[in-house]
Amino acid sequence: MYKEKRFTDQHINQANSINIVSLAMSRGYDVIKISPRSYKIPHFGGLYLKADGTKWNWFTRGKGGGPIQFLMQLENKTWVESMNELLGITHDELPYIEPPPKDADVKGELVLPKKNETYKHIFAYLINNRKIDSKVVQEFVKNKQLYEDIKRNCVFVGYDDNNTPKYVSQRGTGYKKFRKDLWGSDKTYPFHRRGTSDTLLIFESPIDLMSYISLSKLYDIKDFNYHMISMGGTAYLPIDYYTNKYKDIKKMILCLDNDEEGHFFSQLIREKYRDRFDISRHVPIDKDFNDDLKTHLKELEVPKNSIEEITHDEVEVI
Repeated sequence: MYKEKRFTDQHINQANSINIVSLAMSRGYDVIKISPRSYKIPHFGGLYLKADGTKWNWFTRGKGGGPIQFLMQLENKTWVESMNELLGITHDELPYIEPPPKDADVKGELVLPKKNETYKHIFAYLINNRKIDSKVVQEFVKNKQLYEDIKRNCVFVGYDDNNTPKYVSQRGTGYKKFRKDLWGSDKTYPFHRRGTSDTLLIFESPIDLMSYISLSKLYDIKDFNYHMISMGGTAYLPIDYYTNKYKDIKKMILCLDNDEEGHFFSQLIREKYRDRFDISRHVPIDKDFNDDLKTHLKELEVPKNSIEEITHDEVEVI
C-alpha cells in the first residue's frame, strides 16, 4: 500500500492517466454516450465526462477534475484512498473506449465539392427554411465562404492564411438531414466573420453564426463588429488558431447550443481559456440561435425575404 508521503509526480501522473469513462464503467456506473465528444451519467444532476476520458464536470455541484477527484467526489474517498485505488489499476483491466474524432483529418488531401451552376437551392434553404437574412447569405457567398455543390448541398469553407481552403462542411438542403465535414478537412481553419472589436463570438455551426447576425439586424444593433467563428461542432483548434492570429481579442462570448453538449463544452472552454480571456456565455432561448431566429420572426409575423426576390445575377457563381 502506498503512503501519502511516498507519492511522486510520476505516481500522480500515472493515476491521472486512467480513462475516466472506462473507470466509471468498470465501477458499475450507467455511462451513456450523448455526443462524439461527451458522455453522461444519468440521475446525478448534470454529471458529464469528456470523451477522451481526461475530465469530468458535475454542474449541479460545481465539481469536476480528473480521475482522482472523480473517486473522491463520487465515492467519498480520501485523496490517498483514491490514489491507492487508481495506482492498483492497469489499463488492460478497463473496458476499451473508442477515442473521440480528431479535429484534423490527415488521411488525404482536401478536395472541394464541384460547384453547381446555380445558388437557388441553398438560397431557398437558408433564406426561406432557415430564415437567415438574404444579405447575410449573399455576404458569405461573395466572400467565397459559401456555395452550392452539384448535389444541391450548402458548402461552408474555411481558409488558411494563404487563402487556401482547408476546412469544408456540407449541409443538405433536402428533407433528409445530411451534415458532414469533408474528408481531409482541418478544423483549425474555421468558417468565420472577421471583426474589429476585442471580442470573439464562438458558435457550433455556420448556420447559427449567420442566424446570430440576422438577429442583430432584426434588433437593429449598431456597431455589430465582433469576430465570429464556427467550430464545426466542438473543437479547440479553431479557437486556438483564431485567437493566436488576432492578438487584439481579449473577450469570448460562448454562443453554443442550449443542450448537454453545449453546456459541457462551454465549461471546458472556460477552464481552458479563463486565464487568458474574459469569458461569458449567451445561451439561446431554444436549442440554438437558428431556432431563436425562426421563433422571433414568427412572433413578429415579419414577412421574410423570399428566394424569388433574389435574382441569379445578384451573386456571381464562383
